[in-house]
Amino acid sequence: MWTDADAVFVTLNVPGSNNDTLPWTNGFENQPAHNNEVAARNAANGRWLTAAFNLAHRSHAKALVLAIQADMFDLANLPPNGDGLDAYTPFVQQLANLTVAFGKPVLLLNGDSHLYGADHPLADPSSPTGQLHNTQAVPNLTRITVQGSTNAPAEWLKLTIDSHTPGVFSSVNVPYCQNPLVSCP
Repeated sequence: MWTDADAVFVTLNVPGSNNDTLPWTNGFENQPAHNNEVAARNAANGRWLTAAFNLAHRSHAKALVLAIQADMFDLANLPPNGDGLDAYTPFVQQLANLTVAFGKPVLLLNGDSHLYGADHPLADPSSPTGQLHNTQAVPNLTRITVQGSTNAPAEWLKLTIDSHTPGVFSSVNVPYCQNPLVSCP
């Protein structure tokens, strides 16, 4: 967790595979250890998320940026063909409550589904992503899923934070320079 540009930045260990609740494979499954890992990690994430929002309040931050691995809103992961998303619900509900109470822009950066996209997944509680985790309207939460390294074109996300603009955040995908003889933009 750190502050810069009038924003609080925080990373949390929220993995894919329905928050790591799928069985471990290749002989590693140990159900008590697995259950303990999930419970301890979720508790630590909850405390760290609360601490980040508390810091944002105390420091009068203009925004908060949260980075995780999991795409908690990828509807392709719903059963019967996907890993599920229900194990994320307590975290998403906590994030929604803290974001609404904060009242300023919050940016959620995630990977996992690997296809670039930007949206407001909880702005409309009646939308598919709004119904998924049963939260209130959270219009000040923006989500960006960053492009995966195996997708074409290979791009990275350039994020700009300007606390003097209404939305605070702006971003653009920038192609990786594939040829060392070509200058990067």
